[in-house]
Formats: sequence, structure tokens, C-alpha cells
Amino acid sequence: MKKNFNLFLILAILVMLPLSSANFFDDFYGKITGKATSGTTTVNVTIGNAAPTVPIVDAIDPTDPTIGSATSITFYFNVTDTDGYANINTSSANASFSRTGEATRYNSSCAPVFTPEAGNSVNFSCIIDMQYYDQNGAWTINATVQDINSALGYNESTTFTYNLQTAMTMSPNALSWTGVGVTSTNTGATENPILINNTGNDEPLNIDVTTSDLQGNTTTTEYIYASNFTVENAADGCSGTAMVNGTATNVTSAILQRGDNSISAGDETSGQEQIYFCLKGVQTSPSISSQGYTSDLYGTWTVAIVT
Repeated sequence: MKKNFNLFLILAILVMLPLSSANFFDDFYGKITGKATSGTTTVNVTIGNAAPTVPIVDAIDPTDPTIGSATSITFYFNVTDTDGYANINTSSANASFSRTGEATRYNSSCAPVFTPEAGNSVNFSCIIDMQYYDQNGAWTINATVQDINSALGYNESTTFTYNLQTAMTMSPNALSWTGVGVTSTNTGATENPILINNTGNDEPLNIDVTTSDLQGNTTTTEYIYASNFTVENAADGCSGTAMVNGTATNVTSAILQRGDNSISAGDETSGQEQIYFCLKGVQTSPSISSQGYTSDLYGTWTVAIVT
């Protein structure tokens, strides 16, 4: 009986030895007794990301609109990221000019001035086009950028001044009446209407017309008087404002607003106005003869915008 027990003990030790070398016995023993000498754990590391900032937006000088065209404004801003310049997504830089009630002017592809080799900052340049009809006053500059983790940084604390511009064009710039008899009445000019474009950003603008008496080409003592003409913003102008020789006279029916001239001819929201010239009649005392009459003696007629 004793021999059998000893044989069993020897076999048990031979079986336990490989397990003991693999720490199985220690682990098993530790679990039972609470005296384990090793264990395992899961590991997670979270690396924080700092959003970029736009600490500097360079000042933009007060800017005049370009008459009838766009004005390209170049400016610069600085982007800083404490995670290093390489963490800045340079392709995401964009900027805009905004003002309440106005269309926002935008550039989605502002470019780095140069690529740094070290540090935390990148300088960007940006070009934004302002239109000639954009309202004068203070416009807010918004410079925005993301980092490679899509964290956003922006600056909208700076403004610049877009100046007032008063300007116009008109066409055609000649008027004629053909086939008019001495008894004709309410005859519109052949070139009607005169189209006036507001090529600046000033509004609302009154329209003044200065006319002069027309002298006969052959019988120079005969005239068609300026007071025989009327002007308004509806065809053929015959119910409009009567002109006064040598005096700027406001066309009371016409107001010129600012706007995009390319939208629609004669549409007030597009910065345009149309005016029509009417010859009410040529009968005078004494009567005049059939001949040509011209403004050469007393000067050309003038259409002017008035603030």
C-alpha cells in the first residue's frame, strides 16, 4: 500500500513539473491563496488635439470700388496650432467679407505664403473680389481654417471699410427726332430710351437733365425751345417733367438704385434706369420754318446723377 502511494506521488510530480515551469502552478496557487506575482491588463492611450487659432488678421486699408467692375482685395492672416504647423490643414483655409443685407464675398482657397520647416504657425494670403455695387461701410473679415483632425479655428473680429463711389454710364449719347412736322405733338426721340447704369455703390440717386434751346441751322433766328421737351421714365416721356433752358431739372419719376447692371436692362434692382425724351410740339409765336435745329449754339444736353 505504501509503495502504491509513493508511485502515485512520483507520477504526480512528473506531471506537475512542466506546468509549474509555465507559471501555471504559480497562477493557480495565487488564485487560490491571493498571493499572485503577475497579471495582465488592457492598455488605451488618448492623445489630445488642440484646435488651431487665427490670432492675427492684417488690417485692410479703406478701399474704393472700381467703377463698373470688381475690386480684388489681397490680405493676410496667421494660423497657429500648438500641435505644430504640420497639424494645420493648409488646404482648408478660407475667408469671407460679410455685411448685413449684402451678399457675402468668399474665397475657399486661401494659400500659405510659404511652407515652414518648424514651429507652430503658418501665414496665409487671400484674395477676395468686391463688386462695384456692394454697399459702402464696414465689412467683417472672417478667416477660417481646420487642422488635420477637423478641429476649427477662426477670427471674425476685424473689419475694413468699403468706400462710397458715385458713378454712372449712359447710352446712347445722342438724341434725334425725324419726320417731325410743325404741327406734330407728343413725339418720342428716335433713340428712346436712354439707359443709365449706376456703376458705383451710391444710392438712391436722382437724375437731373439740363437742356438748351435748339437753334435753326438755316434760319438762325428760329428756335425750338427747351420748354417744349419733357422727360420721364416711361414711354414716350410725354407726361414727364418739362425742361427749362440752361437749368438742371430733376426728372421726378426716375430714381437710380445700385445693383448688378448685368441682370436686366431697366430693372431698378439691377442698378439701372431708363428715361424717355418727348417733343411736345414745335408751334411757337412767331411760327418756325421747316429746317434742322441743333444744340450746337447753346451746348449739349446733360444727364447727371445727384445724391
